[in-house]
Parts: sequence; structure tokens; C-alpha cells
Amino acid sequence: MPLFKGYPVPLILLAEVTTEKGKKLEIIDGMQRLNAITSFIDQEFDINGTYFDLDTMADTKLLKDRELIIQKPKILDRKVCADIVRYQIPLSVFQELGTGHTDEVFRRLNSGGRQLSKQELRQAGATSRFASIVRKLASNIRGDSSVSDILDLNSMKNISITNRNLDYGIPVESIFWVKNNIITKEALRQSQDEEIIADIIAWVALDKGIRSSSEILNQLYSYQDYESDETEVALAKTVEIQIQKINEDILISNIQFVLDKLIEIINKSGKTFNSLLFESQQAKISRYFQIVFLALYKMLVEENCEIINEKELIGHLNKAGDKVIKLAAGGGNWSAKEKQTQMDALCGVIKSCFVKKTENDPARNQWITRFENILMQSSTEQALYDFKVGLHPLDVTENTLNRSVFSKIIKTLTAMANTFPRSTGYCLLGVADNKITAEKHKEVYGLNYISYANFFVTGIDAEARSYHSDVDKYFTKITQLVAQEPLNERDKDHISRNILTVNYFDKTVIMLKIESGNNPSVYDGKYYSHSHSSGIQS
Repeated sequence: MPLFKGYPVPLILLAEVTTEKGKKLEIIDGMQRLNAITSFIDQEFDINGTYFDLDTMADTKLLKDRELIIQKPKILDRKVCADIVRYQIPLSVFQELGTGHTDEVFRRLNSGGRQLSKQELRQAGATSRFASIVRKLASNIRGDSSVSDILDLNSMKNISITNRNLDYGIPVESIFWVKNNIITKEALRQSQDEEIIADIIAWVALDKGIRSSSEILNQLYSYQDYESDETEVALAKTVEIQIQKINEDILISNIQFVLDKLIEIINKSGKTFNSLLFESQQAKISRYFQIVFLALYKMLVEENCEIINEKELIGHLNKAGDKVIKLAAGGGNWSAKEKQTQMDALCGVIKSCFVKKTENDPARNQWITRFENILMQSSTEQALYDFKVGLHPLDVTENTLNRSVFSKIIKTLTAMANTFPRSTGYCLLGVADNKITAEKHKEVYGLNYISYANFFVTGIDAEARSYHSDVDKYFTKITQLVAQEPLNERDKDHISRNILTVNYFDKTVIMLKIESGNNPSVYDGKYYSHSHSSGIQS
């Protein structure tokens, strides 16, 4: 840390922007520097084995006295700590001049000095539907998504990708792309995952397949040295029209649905994607991933089929990179013809594992990436999320459903609806709010839980079988209880219609949600609001 050694800190650039809640400062350049300083003060990492002395500042001492921050041993010399907190950080604040001005400043700022990757520059300031879908899907898959595009600095750490073994953030080794050896950590830092997703979106959105190249990506984003010629604008407009025809939400849903199925297949194979496709691990296999993904997309979405033999499908994919998919060596341009040919070849091999669905709209409740996305969003918008391991006490002497717990859940949902305008509040049944509760659930029911980041998915399956015979009857009981709660008809109807079961691998989670309305939500004649720190307030 430069401050520790007395080195100057580069200037931090802020933009003053106007929001619904008044004027705010957005960090344009310097977020990592500010996060490093605040994280060190918050005891989240040490310097040479020593931690910041919380007694150095009145604010941190007060937090320590209230046991909101715990002082870690060994303590850094107080004089050094005082020098750090007294350091005058150089700031520059500019006024936002209309839509896109801040993003353009960011682009130009990063066109020199430390070079951002080409994909980071393409995405910076891009407001098209195409860019939005890439951004949302990439964040969902990595796990660093949030409800809002703007986050407080102290929330950033919860969804930051880290190489360190920390109690917060997302370990880079756990991210789908790195975990399955599809791209490297460095490639992920260069946003190559977004380039893969952009290629896939362009392929499935456009009527005719197009080749893959850096030039094509530039055209899809209308990006070329901050200006766009007529050819680039034409391709960007074409993909925008196609996305509009398909519908942005449906396109995202389809791609996540296929990815969820692929994750299930990889998980059941007991291998990584790389080791499933190849006898010995290969480097640079993002194109092989696209072929497998697009083949599954064709069968599951375009052909409206469902998998009837997963074991056989895994067998066909086993060593398919060595035996079936034949891609030319080298990088650069990737022709549409080769992509189509290899996708068709793989479809021909795996076709026997699928059968045509009788329904036109596939049931997509295997929300693996969406569910994980909701869990990670709760790290930054804690006032809108609540977790319960179940509705029955984890005490074998008590076997009746706890009505007071359920009523508190519904009251909390109404409070969430009043907390922020145009917001959605969630309560997830089958997710423990801490590891101690998850371990207790395991002790009572004898079933392992699934860990994801700092969350513990227990599922409600065991509770449902023990007290309601099965999940369906448990689900029905919950809908009956909602009808008995003292809610206005709008909220009662909304909660009842939106109760959802989510199958996360072998665990069933029940999701209750509420959306803010034009009028406040009232519970038993009273108005409540909700915050993570103070809970429900009337």
C-alpha cells in the first residue's frame, strides 16, 4: 500500500451526478485504491502481519466499542496508522454534462496509461440492448451482479472478484469460466468471458450466423476509436432489431436456461468442462465451449427438445473435443461456416439423447445461475432479502409449523416493498442465514447442505417430507397461510401468484417475493419499512 510507505497516491477522479435521491459522487477512477484503504481500516487484511489500530480514529474506536468491528492482533504502530488516516488523498470532481458524459470520460481516461482490455473499452458507456444483455449475463455467471448499476463503496467488496482467501467477495477459482478451465484467470481479468457471451448472443440473435473476430465485436458495439462508420452502425442496428424481436428478457432466459443444463451435465460428470471434453487438459478452449453451448441451445431452445438420457449425453460429450469437434488451429477470425459445421456435427452425435417436448414453453425452474445471482445480490442490497432454513423449529421436541415465523416473513416482505421505490423483496425458504444454522439442519435431518460463496443452501425437501409428506403439499400449505395473513388484496394476490419453487441441484428452495406498488404495503393495519441493520420498523 503506497500510504504505508509514504508514496504519493495517484489522483482519484469523481463525478457529481444527479439521481432521484439528490446529488451523489460516482467514482470514475480510483475505486480499487479507495476500497484498499477502507478495507485495511476495516481489518480485512494486514500489512506485514499487522492490522490497523482501531483506536486511532474516533469513528473506528466507537465501532470497536460497540463490537461492530473486532480488533485483530498484531496492531500496527499507532503513529503509522495516524499518518495513514491524515493523508490528504488528491481528488478531482467534475460536473456531469448530460447522458453518456461520465462514460466518455472513463473511456478517454483509460485510453492511455494502464490500458484496459478492448472488451472493457467496448462495454464502457455502451447502452444498447446487446451490451446490456452481455453485461447482465456475464455478471450473473461470474456472480458479481447487483440489483442496481450503482453501488456504495462499502458494498463493492461483497461482489468483488478476489485471488485472496478472504471472508468476502468471490474467489476467482470458483467462477464458472476458471473453475472449468475454459479461460484463465488473466483472461477473465481481460473480460474474455464477455467476448464469449457476446459471440453467443450475436449468433443466436441474428438470422444468419456471423464470423467471430475483434472487428465484428467492435461493429456489434459500434466501437472504433470512439467513432463509428456506417458499416459498424448497420451491424449494431441489425442486432438491436433482432433482440427487440426476440425480447431481451426471453433471450437472457433462454441462454441462462441452456447454461444451467450444461452446468448440471458438467456437475454430474464429476469433471470440469475441460477434462470432460479432452483426454488431457487443453489451453484456449473458449471456441469448444461455444460449440457445445450452441449445440445444446439448438436442441433445447430452437428444436424445443428435452434431455431424456443424461448418462448417454455425458458419454457423447466425453472426449468430444478430441474426437468430434474439429477446429482449425490459431486465433483471429473464426468463420461462421466452421462454427456452423462443427455445431451441426455435435448435434448429430447427441441428438438421440433428446426428445421433442409436448409443451411450447419449457418449464425453466432450474434456476442455477439466476438463483446464485439472487444470493449474490443480497450481499449488496441486504434490506431486500431474507433467508429462512424452514418453517419448523430445528428442535426434535417441536414438530408444528411456526406460524409466528411465517407471519414475520410476510410482514418483512411488506416492509421491503416500502423500503425503496420500484424494488423487489425476496424471502428464500431453504437457505440458512449462517453456517451454524446449516450445521444444525444437517444434524436434525442428516442431509448435507450446499455452500455457495458465503451462503448455505439446505433446501426444504427434508422438512416437507417429515411434516407434509412431500414438497407439493408443503407448497400448498404456504399458499393457504398467505391467504390467512392480514394483507391488502393487492399484496396478498401478488405474493400468492409469485410463490416459486427453485431446484438448485438436488435442493428445493421456495421463493416468496413482493414488488413495490403505487401505494404503501400495509400489514395488519400498520406500515413498516426494513433495513439490514435495524430490521423491521413501523
